[in-house]
Amino acid sequence: MTDQSFKPFARGDFFVPAPTLDVAARYPTGAGSVRQYDSDFVRKADVATGRTGLISGLGIGPDGALHVLDPQARGLDSFAADGFRMPDLPRPDAGFGSVLFEAGGTFLMGEHLCGGPGPFEGQGRVMRFAADGSLLAIFDTQTNGGVGGFLGVTHIALSCDGKTLFHVSETGPSIYAHDLVDNRRLGAFYTRLDPPPMVFGLAMLPDGRLAVALGSMLRLIGPDGVAAGDVELPVGRGWANVVVRPDGNSLFVLDFFAGRIVELTLPDFHLLRLVDLGNPQSMTSLVEVP
Repeated sequence: MTDQSFKPFARGDFFVPAPTLDVAARYPTGAGSVRQYDSDFVRKADVATGRTGLISGLGIGPDGALHVLDPQARGLDSFAADGFRMPDLPRPDAGFGSVLFEAGGTFLMGEHLCGGPGPFEGQGRVMRFAADGSLLAIFDTQTNGGVGGFLGVTHIALSCDGKTLFHVSETGPSIYAHDLVDNRRLGAFYTRLDPPPMVFGLAMLPDGRLAVALGSMLRLIGPDGVAAGDVELPVGRGWANVVVRPDGNSLFVLDFFAGRIVELTLPDFHLLRLVDLGNPQSMTSLVEVP
């Protein structure tokens, strides 16, 4: 834990992971840090989490607090809207890597890991928590391990009615669906068959389509689970996550390898801007203050 703090949050501020990576590590890992930008991507602050791993998820709750998830470090760090660190929430000892806030103040977190004993230990489940951090439900979600065999629920998205969870084990071929009302696996909602058979981060669009990053492009999946077209992205193979902006008028696609982001309009996907944040092998997530 550190005593650093962010600048007080302002509408339109962005937060992204900005770790100091260990070049000798087999997988990208290092000293955790989060960078705060203003609405024009001018840097405002860098705050260390005091953990060693790789930040995979960021979220801003209804109270305006920033939550930082590092599954390898099994860490969840929270910062109030004034920029200062908050006391730790009570929670199970698990490697969470994604978070979504539901109507009514509850939130879902995905267990990023599903490996055996060791640094990737986990069961790849999704859990629902009350606003105070108390555990409300555990969803036994389906996973495939990804190419490494240890990736559980790495990215999550909610249907527009909040009843169905869509999730992936990144680098695996399938998007899975889970009925949150009856806590029931619904199987593979979409499976990629064209090479390479890998999917990455995903987001629910305001019109009910899913957008899923495929490394080199963005694929749209209709409510029936059928591919509804591909969106071309700037040249690169690291486009690995999708974030819809709070106003629903555009989205960001994140380039993990190169540390870039691209903004596209919704619903027509015209290019608005390409921003190089100089943050290679770290651009796993982004969150904006609404």
